[in-house]
Amino acid sequence: MAGGDARFREVHDRFYRDVYAYCRRRTDADSVDDAVADTFMSAWRKSDEIPPGDQALPWLYGVAYRVLTHQWRSDIRRGRLTQKVASLGGTSMSLPEEIVIAGHEYGQVLTALGALRQNDQEILRLTVWEELSQADIAIALGISVGAVRQRFYAAKKKLASEYNRLESRKIQSPAAQKGGGW
Repeated sequence: MAGGDARFREVHDRFYRDVYAYCRRRTDADSVDDAVADTFMSAWRKSDEIPPGDQALPWLYGVAYRVLTHQWRSDIRRGRLTQKVASLGGTSMSLPEEIVIAGHEYGQVLTALGALRQNDQEILRLTVWEELSQADIAIALGISVGAVRQRFYAAKKKLASEYNRLESRKIQSPAAQKGGGW
């Protein structure tokens, strides 16, 4: 096995579970294996760029983020096509994720998170879900530690504001919305 191949094998074996968990928290169960495979395929192609030691993990997170971003764009295009087809007539095409209702707070946090810009979402996910340091997040996103600090602070404020906005909305019955009773 050549030196580059041995290095890649070491990185793959050491960080596979971390990259899998990273992708699993960001995409649906049907897409996670493809995202992980694409991440490691990209890493293998750029094996000479993989940083040494523990720095390889945030670098892999950066690769995975770019893979997932491509996947998300494809999903958005597919969703638009599905909406267009559905608007032409026929039955509704609800996804299982749309049907299953999680706990109220968890759902509200995810809704609030989803309302944020993609960059803000990723800063929060890397901090909370992946428990990366600001230095490691800087490596993953290819930005300075100072930029990470600023973006994290702003993203946290935006998330809190969006969550509070969602919580303050009153849920009304359809009859109450029309001004009538039951």
